[in-house]
Amino acid sequence: MPKGPSTLASRFGLLLGGLLALFFATLLVVHRQDLRRAEEARVARQRAGERQLARWLDISSRPLQELLLDLAPWSETRNFLQSRDPLWARQHLESALADRQIEVVWLLRADGHVAYAGQRDPSVEPPALPSPADLADATRRASRLQFFAPGRDVLWQYQAAPVAPADGNLAGWLVAARRWDAAQLEQLAAVTECDVRLETTPRRADAGRPDQPTAWRRTLTDLNGHPVQDLVLTPRHDRREPDASTAQIILLFVVFAAALFTALGFAVKRWVLAPLGRLNTSLQQAAPEPIVALLERRDEFQPVAELVRQSFDHRAALERQIDERRQAEEALRVSEENLRHSVELRSRLARDLHDHVIQSIYAAGLGLEAVRAQMSVDPFGAEGRVRHCMDNLNETIRQVRSYINDLEPDATSDRQQFPAAVRALTGMMHQLWPVEFVLDLDEAAAARLTSIVEIHALQIVRELVSNAVRHGQASRVAITLAPNGAATELRVQDNGGGFDPVQRMGTGRGLVNLTSRAREMGATLRIESQPGAGTLVTVRFAAPAEEEP
Repeated sequence: MPKGPSTLASRFGLLLGGLLALFFATLLVVHRQDLRRAEEARVARQRAGERQLARWLDISSRPLQELLLDLAPWSETRNFLQSRDPLWARQHLESALADRQIEVVWLLRADGHVAYAGQRDPSVEPPALPSPADLADATRRASRLQFFAPGRDVLWQYQAAPVAPADGNLAGWLVAARRWDAAQLEQLAAVTECDVRLETTPRRADAGRPDQPTAWRRTLTDLNGHPVQDLVLTPRHDRREPDASTAQIILLFVVFAAALFTALGFAVKRWVLAPLGRLNTSLQQAAPEPIVALLERRDEFQPVAELVRQSFDHRAALERQIDERRQAEEALRVSEENLRHSVELRSRLARDLHDHVIQSIYAAGLGLEAVRAQMSVDPFGAEGRVRHCMDNLNETIRQVRSYINDLEPDATSDRQQFPAAVRALTGMMHQLWPVEFVLDLDEAAAARLTSIVEIHALQIVRELVSNAVRHGQASRVAITLAPNGAATELRVQDNGGGFDPVQRMGTGRGLVNLTSRAREMGATLRIESQPGAGTLVTVRFAAPAEEEP
């Protein structure tokens, strides 16, 4: 006897439990990756902000830089160090104080003597003038100097450059300065859309957490490179990279769905389809040997196998009784008639299952294939398509139950008329698969069809549409129903891959079923197709006869 859980419910319970554990493990991995990406994004934002801060500082310092670039290389500036022409000073130095964002300008000779000193606002205490020795030492390190120095309640920014020499010797320095007061910080805050402040405390190490508010720092140094203060910018709106959690969740569900379908497919094949295959083989061979293994199981198939075995026993007993009572010819004739009817019913059931149930399942399968491609780009559209697949499968389940109960759809029961049924069929297929359907259904021609003919015609359309989409990979199917003289003609044409009807005849049940249905309706069936040229199927119905009661 088998060990472990024996019912399908317990097996599926274990399967779903394993899938749930896999789901949480995958979620944990994705969460860790999300934290890692968030940290990388935080570091990238910090570096980008510091680069942007450097650019903003460079832009704010352009008035000082432009003054140095205009005057320091000019020979007339060198001449002014000796002549100290007041007219030249008014035209070039004092105008710079009036027009530019500059507070103080000095012109120093090489010996440290101040040739010119100008200040835009005399009421402001001027900053300290750098010593010539420090300027000379810094000039040897760089041709243009920018540094900061603390003043009374303000921070001063300096920009210095050597004046163009005449004989290779240093002629002097041009030095400009401006204040970093509250107005300057407010202007920088308006440009950068950040909260700006100056800190005298040493620079603190970043906490390193992705959720920490972003702060960009720039250390302002003096002429010798020593830190003076830190310029700190805090964005008012944290500019973070777009969250990639949506794409990760989609990927997570794709992986989970793939694992779910794989596991369920294996489980259904192992625990459901394989036992059903044994039952089918036993019924086809009319022998109990294939179901011996099922009789030893303890799941739901054991009672079914027992019933099948009992049916074989009853049939054997009946055959023995018939052999013993050969004189009961009438009973034998009735038994043979019943057997013939069972074979016909079985053939009809197999045909209807092929033309209706299997095609519906294939349609749902095509829809699910489309969902796999659509899920990563349009999850909401994929959800709608899944709902249509579920509705189609539920309808198929109801049809299968009716066949199991030997309740074949009745031609006289409430049903849709042929045009409405075709529109519903093509509408469902269009929702599951992107196929264009062109319908031209004449209502008067449809009214000439009997109930039985409508049922067979609808099954023919279902089979042809499924073959066009599933085998022919068609993107357009045209369905026409129109009168043709005294008869009625149904045409189904697609732009799929086509096939050779002669070679395909007898290779499957599809074409055989089409021919059988046309023969039962008294109609003619013509198939026109070539590889690569699409397919045209024409069904010509005979003149209408009086409908059966």
